Amino acid sequence: MQLYSSSWQGYRFRMNPDSVAVLKDMPDFEGRELPALAEDFLRTRAEVWADALASAGAGPGDFDVTVDAHERRAKLSRAGSLVFKAEI
Repeated sequence: MQLYSSSWQGYRFRMNPDSVAVLKDMPDFEGRELPALAEDFLRTRAEVWADALASAGAGPGDFDVTVDAHERRAKLSRAGSLVFKAEI
């Protein structure tokens, strides 16, 4: 399975194709092509997410990113447990 990822200061954010498909259907992202959509989405948010996670006490590591189109939020999970929600 293709995983898209971006890192910042030890925090790595990963998205699977199902999450990218949800993102691609959202109005702000429609028409964007893969892999640029996923890579740009993660790269432009990695620094902010890493800072927010660090402030919340979550140490560096791998975080899986899923997108909730209804809430317009990205959900960051570690080992299957939700750690943080961020607005898109």
